[in-house]
Amino acid sequence: MDILAGIFHHGLIVDDIAVAMESIGRAAGASWAPVRTFDPLPVWTANGERGEARLKVTYARQGPLRLELVEAAPGTPYDLLRAIDRSHIGVWVDNVGEGVEQLHAQGWRLLVAGASARRGNGSMAYMVRDGGPVIELVGRELEPMMEAWWSAEV
Repeated sequence: MDILAGIFHHGLIVDDIAVAMESIGRAAGASWAPVRTFDPLPVWTANGERGEARLKVTYARQGPLRLELVEAAPGTPYDLLRAIDRSHIGVWVDNVGEGVEQLHAQGWRLLVAGASARRGNGSMAYMVRDGGPVIELVGRELEPMMEAWWSAEV
């Protein structure tokens, strides 16, 4: 699996999404898709435990490599990502569960997924190897929804 073949975003975990949008937008000339709130977002950790994330998320409208900003409430499974690196690379994959299995075989480990392993890890899974980088596998079935989000008016 060439994990970088499907790269489409660089994500950053930020403390305050509004502040990050203003400062990064001004510095980089970025405009933003509407902020979406996921509260709660059910997630599963590598040890199979179900948890809930509370997120605010937006993407830069400019692409093809988009900047993603994620405000993650402390005390949720996203603390696992924050402890390793506040940034990650997002890549499209045809099947998240198969992608997780392929990366496992190469020494990667699962941090957080959108569903249990029994359910194919859902439509997203964050993986890490040797302390970084963090890679987010995102199912291509989400691409139409993401395209609509990126082009939606604020």
